[in-house]
Amino acid sequence: MNPGIRRFFNDKVLLFVLYAVYAAGIVGHAVDITFPYMLALTPYVLLISGAAALLRTTGIDIKFMLWCLGTFIFTFAVEVLGVHSGIIFGEYHYGGTLGIKFLEVPLVIGLYWVIVVLGAITIASRLCNRILAGNCWCCALLAGSLTAVFDIPLEIVAVNLDYWQWTLPVAPLQNYIAWFIVAFLVTLSYCKSGLRTKGTVIIHYFVIQFLFLILLDILIFAKLL
Repeated sequence: MNPGIRRFFNDKVLLFVLYAVYAAGIVGHAVDITFPYMLALTPYVLLISGAAALLRTTGIDIKFMLWCLGTFIFTFAVEVLGVHSGIIFGEYHYGGTLGIKFLEVPLVIGLYWVIVVLGAITIASRLCNRILAGNCWCCALLAGSLTAVFDIPLEIVAVNLDYWQWTLPVAPLQNYIAWFIVAFLVTLSYCKSGLRTKGTVIIHYFVIQFLFLILLDILIFAKLL
């Protein structure tokens, strides 16, 4: 079978699984008897689904993998500094839902940063390639904005499901500004590295996550969670 055709079918299978898993997750969060299991499974689902989407996006590309590792370390370090200082995002602390922590930050949060920002980068770069001939600054501004918007429904879910908690009643404005700046810097590093994502899986994963969060927000506002 042609490699391109094989990749197309492999991507379709992975996307079907991802959509099915997160659709089941919505139902599981809405049903009282399964709700505790959904919380317990959260870090493992994020790890496995995120890693699968990431591998389909980078392929066996050592340079790309090193960029992902560097982004993981950078964003994780920002989170550690943020948790312990309150300077970057505001005063907050992580709860128990996201699993094993190192220096008070869940290990999975670094991977989450990588896949969310990479999804935003891929969407932004394709739009900028069509409109502004791949302008790096345009891509970084758009990816930063998409990432900050992504955080809006995430914050509601995070506080209600004990991903993290704020000292203030709601997430402060500086949190969204920080998300934008971090994503902006990561996108610049991506552009300067000359990397290119493969396929559309990471775009779908970004959309899946965003829709998942919005639907959870609806359940929260409907007082079903």
